[in-house]
Amino acid sequence: MNAAALTALVDRWRPETHTFHLRAGEMTPTLQDVSMILGLPIQGEPLCMNTASDGWRGQMEDLIGMAPPAPEDPKERTPAGAPFLWIRTHFGTCSKGANEDTVRTSTRVYLWYMISRTLFADSGGKLAHWCWLKALTVLEHPWSWGTAALAYLYRQLDEACRRTGSGGIGGCLLLLSVWSWDRLSVGRPRILNERPWPHYRNNPDREPTWAYLWDNVSEMTSDPMVMYRHYTEELDTLTAEQVDWEPYGTYYHIGAGMADLNPKCTEEARFWRMRCPLICMWLVEYHQPHRVMRQFGLYQECPPQWQDTDHALHRLDRQRQRKITNWPVHHRIHVTAFQHGLEDTECWTCRDCPSRLGRFQQLSPMVS
Repeated sequence: MNAAALTALVDRWRPETHTFHLRAGEMTPTLQDVSMILGLPIQGEPLCMNTASDGWRGQMEDLIGMAPPAPEDPKERTPAGAPFLWIRTHFGTCSKGANEDTVRTSTRVYLWYMISRTLFADSGGKLAHWCWLKALTVLEHPWSWGTAALAYLYRQLDEACRRTGSGGIGGCLLLLSVWSWDRLSVGRPRILNERPWPHYRNNPDREPTWAYLWDNVSEMTSDPMVMYRHYTEELDTLTAEQVDWEPYGTYYHIGAGMADLNPKCTEEARFWRMRCPLICMWLVEYHQPHRVMRQFGLYQECPPQWQDTDHALHRLDRQRQRKITNWPVHHRIHVTAFQHGLEDTECWTCRDCPSRLGRFQQLSPMVS
């Protein structure tokens, strides 16, 4: 990760549009990038659950067999979750010959640890929150992990761009970094020798995603403060001609630049331009691909059709609304809108889009 380049980029994020405002135009990570870089599912049930944490230690023991000990002082408040160090200490390895229940428990804990450190990382970086483990109660449940990860990243960007002091940023920085490297020369590392993919080449579902192209890159070793000013100046002068708007390839050849690309990266392309609310537990953030149509090789209407990202939604978080825990009920309008968006794929997947031929395209309305 190049912290200086990410900081310079975050400075240009606007919460009211969910885009980076650059001289070259607006740009943003979209569901296309979630598919290509992370390979996460878009179709499925929105990740929206009751987040009540009463008795969470007992529920955790039922799921994985143990829980962090309660503090000695009953007045001391501790967040619902487990420190990463505690997880590594107690679940670092799964013994050979373990029975099916033990393997399933180890799998659940591994997934909890992984998504807490990558998809839903917070700025503290020390705790795996209980709600993510609760979502893994049924491992086979078809959650829309991709939309949840993008919603969480949007919210982290919303908060980070408005900070006046120092502080970290959470969310999936792998997604943000690879998205930036693919499109912008600012802060882009040099790709070193390509390393062969070592896993199960006879199984297409185990093939790498687009992110593997950046597996072995050079590191930024200069003074971060000096480089931050340098990257800021570069972003100030970046022109549209210097942007790679379609790094994955043109419409009919997406992914052709990478041999043995995981098929999950492209199998949900029909949802990439879906305009809908993205939901992650208490978070609701709007996906607005109509503002960045050049990233899909399409004509960009200017100015784009306005859609308010709703300041009331931005004020919703776990700290301020502790009394609200039944988020599926609280967000039922947005949950319904998301489900309608998945069903209405025709308006997102016109193959011979007129705008691709240089003519004006009437934009599809926001699902409501």
